[in-house]
Amino acid sequence: MAADSQGNDITAVGIPISGSVGIAPITTALLTPAAGKAYDLELAEAFRKLGLQTEDGGHNWTLEADGDPIVFFQDGYSIPSGLANATLVVKLAQYDALTQELLSGAVPDANGYILIDAAGHSTEYRLFTEEIFKNGVIRRRQAGKATITGVVVDQSTRGEVNGVEVTFKIDRSPDLGNKHLGEWLIKPPVDGGTTGS
Repeated sequence: MAADSQGNDITAVGIPISGSVGIAPITTALLTPAAGKAYDLELAEAFRKLGLQTEDGGHNWTLEADGDPIVFFQDGYSIPSGLANATLVVKLAQYDALTQELLSGAVPDANGYILIDAAGHSTEYRLFTEEIFKNGVIRRRQAGKATITGVVVDQSTRGEVNGVEVTFKIDRSPDLGNKHLGEWLIKPPVDGGTTGS
């Protein structure tokens, strides 16, 4: 369906029904624009998906300018500061070895034991996210450099999922033209093919 006479297209409304978040070592190659467009994309083995998220723990993006704009002597002229606050917050339902790694920056030993420093760690990741909407559209994003700036474990409540809220800080990456993210908006294939329109 195309836009109506008011310019509105109800089929373009994003109603998320599923999605995923994957991390990979910072040395992992990013997807090319053409590769990331494949509707049935299979990520490189280096990417590990974070698993199930809580019902209310889907992708929560913040992409905003930070700091006061640079103002010039001439009235009405300014430019953005160039600073940005780019973050992704998700709430994981799964608590496994990968979640432990996110907390500590290290891999648990053969005993499932790990040492955690609450001050955090400086491990850098490639980040990949995918959100699937009810209309069949897929939104994918990749970040060239992501670090974890916060982990909050839900209070344990009998009979409820013990979620872990993870905050990723997204930095500019030279691999993305010194931008924070690359994004695809992929429509479902119209001919049964593997590439969205």
